[in-house]
Amino acid sequence: MASLAEEFHFVLAEEFEFLAELSTEWNPDAQISIAVVLPDETVHGYEDLESRISASAVKPLWAAAALEAAGVEAVRPFAYSALILSDNLAGGRLIDLAGGVDAVNAWTWNVARLDDTRLEAWRFEDPNRVAGNFRPENPLGNRTTMADLALFFARLYKGELLDPDENAALQQWLLDTSHSLNSPRDLDGVLLDRLPLEVAEASLHKAGWLRPNCCPAEYRQMIDAGVIVLPDDSWFAMAIMSARGEFFDLTNQWVSLAACRIYAFVADDHEHFCGREGDGVHDPEIWPEAGTSTQP
Repeated sequence: MASLAEEFHFVLAEEFEFLAELSTEWNPDAQISIAVVLPDETVHGYEDLESRISASAVKPLWAAAALEAAGVEAVRPFAYSALILSDNLAGGRLIDLAGGVDAVNAWTWNVARLDDTRLEAWRFEDPNRVAGNFRPENPLGNRTTMADLALFFARLYKGELLDPDENAALQQWLLDTSHSLNSPRDLDGVLLDRLPLEVAEASLHKAGWLRPNCCPAEYRQMIDAGVIVLPDDSWFAMAIMSARGEFFDLTNQWVSLAACRIYAFVADDHEHFCGREGDGVHDPEIWPEAGTSTQP
């Protein structure tokens, strides 16, 4: 069994290297991170411990902290907007229900056992929603890693973080997120878009993004993380990020393709074809070049 695990890790590492090379070919300035977590919490990754801006990918953590502090019925009015629509105002209400930024961090570190994830501030609608030791010179200090995100989803799926009713509610809200990209401009279904329909519909995820017209190039990114549930009820958790590439449509293409190829390897579903016509080709009609992005 040990040799099989070592072989799995080695071959998966080769797949990560292939995906890294592909990212460089498509989008030379892009940075990537990948984490795959098995049910025993073995982590296989590529730059998976690198600290990244968390954006909306960590809203499920806020929801979990709010559920523990306030219960399902208090969280329910904000869950759809925060988790499915990724609404930032509703995300702030989840933080408030959890007891504030410091309470979210305490839950993240002490209950979810994620050492490299930290919320500094979420000032949408409330400029005072900040950590106790908030540093004004670092307003984008909300950080996480792909390893942390994948571990969170693995622990959530195993029922380790919340009581059964709270766990079921959060998993259902994450199941209700988009399973596919309905148009090339969509953002929230990237992780599951190329998976077999049966797998995508059984899986749960949450995407987070900073799109071209929001911020400078060094912050643009797509993060998507979740649990991939296979037809035999086996599963694994996965978190994938691409950032800083010049062309945001290629960022999303790559994350979607990477998730699919990792699925095919872990599920031993090598007959499932992940490539699509137009992969690796920037379409300026979908996303403008970095130099032509407009600032809000």
